[in-house]
Amino acid sequence: MDSATILVLLLCAGVVALLIWFEVNSRRNEASKNAKSASVETSPQEIQTTVEPKGNKKKAA
Repeated sequence: MDSATILVLLLCAGVVALLIWFEVNSRRNEASKNAKSASVETSPQEIQTTVEPKGNKKKAA
């Protein structure tokens, strides 16, 4: 292969890798923001009412 072709292929691979890294980083940031907003919106009273005590579980027949 010609050296110019190899250089172009390497540059294209670098650009693709950079775009993939940007996308993964963006999705990670979005998930982090959603998790933070969900935890802020949930009040301690809501958490307390949704948790069932261990003693109230019914045994299977």
